[in-house]
Amino acid sequence: MTTTPDGGEASTGTALYLRCYPYDSWQMDAHRRALEDHALLLGAGPTQTYLDNGAPSAGLRPQLRLLLARASMGQISTVLIPGRWVFSLDSRTADAVADFLESTGARVVELPHQAGRAGDHGRVRPQRRTGHGGHSPLAEVTG
Repeated sequence: MTTTPDGGEASTGTALYLRCYPYDSWQMDAHRRALEDHALLLGAGPTQTYLDNGAPSAGLRPQLRLLLARASMGQISTVLIPGRWVFSLDSRTADAVADFLESTGARVVELPHQAGRAGDHGRVRPQRRTGHGGHSPLAEVTG
């Protein structure tokens, strides 16, 4: 258990993050189900879905901000995503978001790209050690 800022307790858990633009009236149901199924395959417990529906990559993403805040409080242990593109279409920004999540202790897991491959239970993005040349792409998400 982790203590929240208000003194309560919150369990660490598995988060699913999805972003879609333009708005998807089906709420990205196929992607969400694939992430839920993959979470079961990995042995994760209950999941919490964070969906920014209708949010462009460079626009305000309130559910991503909430996910980042909860991860920074130690409430998220694993984040499952269909691909880094959900964080941003800009690869540097997407990497910065994943790096931030990993710096909080959360593991970022992408869905396997070739479903059904034996032994492929999700790809954990390797830690990157490169800087961003003084520019913080994460500021584009949290700004």
